[in-house]
Formats: sequence, structure tokens, C-alpha cells
Amino acid sequence: MPRLSVIVVNVNVRNWLKSCLSSLEQQDVASDMEVVVVDNGSSDGSSEMVRRSFPFCKLIRLDETVGFGMANNIGAGASSAPILLFLNPDTFVYKDSLNRLLRRLEADPGCGIAGGMIFDADGNLETSAGSFPSLFSMGLGRVLRYIAPARRIFGNLSHQHWIGYDKSHSVNWVTGAYLWVRRDAFCQAGGFDKHIYMYCEDVDLCYRIQRLGFKCWYFPEAPIIHYGGKSPVPRPRKKMLFESLLYFANKHYKSPRFWLTRTVFWIMARL
Repeated sequence: MPRLSVIVVNVNVRNWLKSCLSSLEQQDVASDMEVVVVDNGSSDGSSEMVRRSFPFCKLIRLDETVGFGMANNIGAGASSAPILLFLNPDTFVYKDSLNRLLRRLEADPGCGIAGGMIFDADGNLETSAGSFPSLFSMGLGRVLRYIAPARRIFGNLSHQHWIGYDKSHSVNWVTGAYLWVRRDAFCQAGGFDKHIYMYCEDVDLCYRIQRLGFKCWYFPEAPIIHYGGKSPVPRPRKKMLFESLLYFANKHYKSPRFWLTRTVFWIMARL
């Protein structure tokens, strides 16, 4: 049995997928790893490229494009390792990164879900972990975008954390672009919520896994490059984000004290 299953969901980004799979092929743990590619209704020859160039991958071809979380659930169901890595196709993984973070999760059964350091195409650090979404955390993040000196004090309170990426620490959520999870925690949580088409499905999964008693951690020693935003989407990204945030708030924030957060998300989802 493999130690690690990597799930890659692809929609019409054949060349980026090829680069991603090439980087996975060079990993130190390649012999202990299985790669499942879910071709999510692509029409650009992605499936043919995978069959031809990466025969070690298990390929699942969907006839139509389904939600990101649902496609990842399909990939996870076709995998077998005790540790899962959900990885975007527009990424490049440094050679020893997977081995480092895999050892972290294997050593700590209480760590149910985790993420690592992510750089963008220009070499800048991505804000890939943070606090659960609320009117306060998202409003603070907006303020800190323009007031850089305040990030040192309040940067770990915003929805997307501005600080702390140089050390290991627990967080509320990590991005689905590079998301590690223990299979037992993933199954207990019921996988990704199939009602979320895109955006916030990672936050929702992190929330539910922590409610089960597992920890969510960020680790800096396993970096990747994320080129970002390459897959096509059916509607404007910002609108999809607030639709998902509204769904998340209605699902988890039923207390009256969150009425303003739910209201603002409702308004933003309809703009």
C-alpha cells in the first residue's frame, strides 16, 4: 500500500498539469506514492496527455465538469493511502517537499489536516492559511492590505494570515490548492461538501475536521509554487467566493451573534 495518495483535479490546463505531474514524478517518495488525476470534463486533450506521458497515474475522466470538492471526493474514493494530498494542477512541487510533510503527518496522528508554504509565480509568499471567515476577520484583512505596519500586530487575526509563515503553528484553515489530510479524518468528516462548487470548500472541510477533535497545522518546510487562477470558471470568481461564504455561514454560524456576518455575505453574494 502507498504511504501517500496525491489527488489532482484538472479542467483544461493540460500544460500546467504536465508540469505538475513531472514534478511529482521526481519526488523522493515517488515509489511510496500514488497519483490520481481526475480530468474534470476537459476538452483540451488533458486525458490523452496523461495516458501518454504519465502512465503511472491513475486517470479518472469525467464527462462533465463537476464542483471542485466533488471531483476531489471522486479522486479520494479511487485512492488507497492513509494520507491524502489534494493538489492543484497549476503547481510545481520541489523535490523533497512531499517527503518532509508526509513525515510530519505520519508522526502526529492528532494532526488531521495541514498545509505547507506556497510561493506564487513571482516568488512571493501566498497567504495560504488563516482564521475562519467572519465580518471581523475579513474586514481586518481588507484593512491590513493597505496598512502594512499593522500586520505585525494583527496579521494572525485576519481571514488570510499576513504573518507566521516562517514557523509551524496551528491555524483555522489551509488552502485547498495544497491540502494534506488524514484519510480517517477525511472520511469521518464526510469529505468535501458537494454543495460547494468552488471556493471555501477547503475552509469548510478544515472546520468540520477540527470539530471532530483533530488539529489543523501549517508547516513551512515543504514549499511549492502555485501559479494560480489557471482553471476556467463558470461565473466571476468574486461572486462565487461570496456565494460559498454565505453557504458556509448559514451552515455553521447559526448563533444570533453572527447575524451581521450572514447579512453582509448575503448582500455581497447578490451584487
